[in-house]
Amino acid sequence: MDKLQLRETILKQIERPDIPDREFPACLFGVVPDSGAVQTQALQQAIDAISREGGGRLMLPGGIIRTGALELKSRVELHLQDRESVLSFVNENPQLHYPVVFSHWEAAPCYNFSPLIYACDAHDIAVTGEGTLDGGADSGHWWNWHHQVEDAWSDDEPDLQLEDRKALRRMNMDGVPVEQRVFGPGHYLRPNFIQPIRCSRVLLQGFTLKNSPMWQLNPVMCRSLLVDGVTLYSHGANNDGCDPESCNGVHICNCRFDTGDDCISLKSGRDRDGRMANIPCENVLIENNEFADGHGGIALGSEMSGGIRRVLAVNNRFSSPNLTYALRLKTNARRGGRVEDIILADSVMDHVHGAAVHGTMLYEDGRNGSDLPVFHNITIENIIAHGGDYGIFLEAFDEVPVTGLTLRNIRIDGVVRPMRSMNWKEPVVDDVIINGKSFPRPGGVRILGVPVNGETVKAEARACGGDMDFMYSWQTATDGAAWKQAGQGEQFPVPGTADFIRVTVTDHKGNTETSHEYRVFPKGLSGSDWGYEWQRLYCRGMWEFPGAIPADAAITREQLAGMLLPLADPALRWGGEDGESCSEALRIAVGNGFLALERRPWPDGHASLLRPDGHITRQEMATVAMQACGVNYRNASCTMPVCADAALVNNNYGTNVARALYFGFMSLEPDGCFKPRRPVTIGEAAGILNRVADFAGI
Repeated sequence: MDKLQLRETILKQIERPDIPDREFPACLFGVVPDSGAVQTQALQQAIDAISREGGGRLMLPGGIIRTGALELKSRVELHLQDRESVLSFVNENPQLHYPVVFSHWEAAPCYNFSPLIYACDAHDIAVTGEGTLDGGADSGHWWNWHHQVEDAWSDDEPDLQLEDRKALRRMNMDGVPVEQRVFGPGHYLRPNFIQPIRCSRVLLQGFTLKNSPMWQLNPVMCRSLLVDGVTLYSHGANNDGCDPESCNGVHICNCRFDTGDDCISLKSGRDRDGRMANIPCENVLIENNEFADGHGGIALGSEMSGGIRRVLAVNNRFSSPNLTYALRLKTNARRGGRVEDIILADSVMDHVHGAAVHGTMLYEDGRNGSDLPVFHNITIENIIAHGGDYGIFLEAFDEVPVTGLTLRNIRIDGVVRPMRSMNWKEPVVDDVIINGKSFPRPGGVRILGVPVNGETVKAEARACGGDMDFMYSWQTATDGAAWKQAGQGEQFPVPGTADFIRVTVTDHKGNTETSHEYRVFPKGLSGSDWGYEWQRLYCRGMWEFPGAIPADAAITREQLAGMLLPLADPALRWGGEDGESCSEALRIAVGNGFLALERRPWPDGHASLLRPDGHITRQEMATVAMQACGVNYRNASCTMPVCADAALVNNNYGTNVARALYFGFMSLEPDGCFKPRRPVTIGEAAGILNRVADFAGI
């Protein structure tokens, strides 16, 4: 794909609205700024009259004008005259001010409270000017309808929106006619701010938008959309900035995003509805924008069942350490759809929190479905980025690997883990340097099995960012410090004098990666009561000789923290005051996010936040596993596991339970139950943490 050619192709799809150059002052229709009165009727009558007269510009003067939902009509421009012009939307009694209309909610058609500014089957419409649109949402209005699980250890709080969201999703999957999907009064689906549906030639320009109930800009099935110079500032749950859905011909430029969710998120329908409509979001140009806070800067999905194609994002700046991902691809096995012909180029990411590039098919419902998505022809080039958990994180299901991937001229530094490349097929990786290391290169280097003096072990490595052959070099030590070369090849007989071993892998370009250091298991104990799991943990430095192993006893937080230590960054340490003495390992486990501080009251009167003698339930252990395994799924929405007792899993743990099952860290009982609230035993923890350590490459 050629960037210039693609840009020209997209711009040919964009036309500005054909609106007569006539101005209609709002005062002519009885609109009075700063009156305190709700003036919905006067404003709507003005819009209707201007449209009937052939169109023009409705001029909103300086001052605050209170209103309920407004519906734009063809050839009408709503213009905020100056910086003091504020269109303030009422946040009380939604049933009075926001009538039920046909709309889309999270990319599914339904009948719900009207968007604050709405249009359907209109043409040549615009909202412009230097003023402000204030949606009135805050912690006591609209936003309190939904509790967002933002991180792995979020509190489990009531979510008023949850049951209605589930109901709409069931209606979608079951093919319930849209006319029967009626919400509004008595329900808790928050309306989007600006939502034109099936409109053509739409202009949104210049204004500032804040305090949105839900998504901020959500054009649906529109043709020729220009979003220019808009400032989007809203930090409630699901406050996406601009979400074009199944639109053709979109130009987003010169905007500033500071949001409570994705800044830009391209969409094309959810699940069955999206697949049946089969309308892609296509021909999208995103340029010269600034991205501050948000989950994703430029996101593709997750509602992308109709496909996303021909997207060019260039000359953008990502400026906030609170931005989780700069480029984000998110989907799952219920969505289907193809993401293809995507270019992200010529951009600077001053600092990101999660990853410069993050793509996963495990978003929300993960592998629970049969409609597999596709990532194809994705080019990322000329990128400078700093900071984050990962540089590049891109994974796909085994059945549908990423194809046509090109990574070129990329410089990323200051990241914890450089790259996760899972199921890439024949990628082109050229001049990619992360943390000073060139890619592709060896990764995931580890020793398999249990090293025992006199017995043979085998090494494993994977190509990180490409396909290649490796050379293996083994080293041994008696003290874990003075290492000596001891052998070559993928397999290695452990010398009788070795107490520690490791292996270094080299590719054809001379790039090297060395494994974790493994302790050699004492030969005299290899046939003892120490089973494989315990031997493997010992060799990894995750368990010491304790005498008899109480495998059936419930593991304590203190014991678990000690086992997690080799997976942790020791520099990340919780340094708060606690009412009970505990190990350094427990403070490090909390500092790394592997364990949470205990905030619930204890019947025995303990006031400890670290609670070293506390036990771990299976649903908590799932979160421990996902936090410790080294993959990053920040802001990955919520799902629930498929198991017989899913109703017993707390919402705040559901996503990590589902993922821990998918990755094989944990499993269901023979009766199909997960038993989320049962305490984890020491023996069970040993098996789980070995699988986590295998995944993490130690």
